[in-house]
Amino acid sequence: MLQTEHPHRVTAQVKAWDLPTRLFKWGLVAAIVSSWASHEWGDFELKWHRYTGYAVLVLLVFRLLWGVVGSSTAKFSAWVSWPWEAVRYGLDITRGRRRPYLSHNPLGAWMILMLLAIVSVQAVTGLFSVDSNGIFGGPFANTDPLADPTYWQKTLSRLHHQLFNILLGLVVVHVATNLFYQFVKKDPIVKAMVTGRKPVEPFEDQAEMRPAPAQYARALACLAAAAAIVLGGIKLFGGNLA
Repeated sequence: MLQTEHPHRVTAQVKAWDLPTRLFKWGLVAAIVSSWASHEWGDFELKWHRYTGYAVLVLLVFRLLWGVVGSSTAKFSAWVSWPWEAVRYGLDITRGRRRPYLSHNPLGAWMILMLLAIVSVQAVTGLFSVDSNGIFGGPFANTDPLADPTYWQKTLSRLHHQLFNILLGLVVVHVATNLFYQFVKKDPIVKAMVTGRKPVEPFEDQAEMRPAPAQYARALACLAAAAAIVLGGIKLFGGNLA
């Protein structure tokens, strides 16, 4: 437990998020932003766009694995709850009842699941998508410059682009909510995802994060397995990674 000095008080802090979870979050943000930027500015052959898409998929599979074998707050079992728990938490907020959580609160958990689901579908559809000219595309696009895109290529490409608009809307809500908690409700959830720590409170879920045994070796193994699953899977089913 850490004691942080302030001019007028001492605030005890506890571990909330492990380093692999925090690196995943900010790595995913960087990969998505980079993928969008590459598509908007100059990546006509979609080469960098494909590589950042692979990075997104590897990170998502890593998070799936880490959600099973990671630290106590990283595990899905720690924060994924039934929908009615999210409703009850939302009603408590409207009634002015504060219920602090060390990991994700029930409403935040469902937002995270929706974000992960949409990013996953967008990344997978990108594997089969083609550009507007039908020349460049994902590893399973099987593009032929002399042939028009097929119905499925057009459909998946359209879905790939439309999902980004939905993702953007959810991201705006997610960021706005986090900033509201950080600066209005004084719940440092944004800071915690950087430092890995939160001030001590009577948390509803757990008092302090419990790290996984051999945490960093386990995280590296999950990352290696995720890369093998994504990149090896694409090659196994005949996709072109380049």
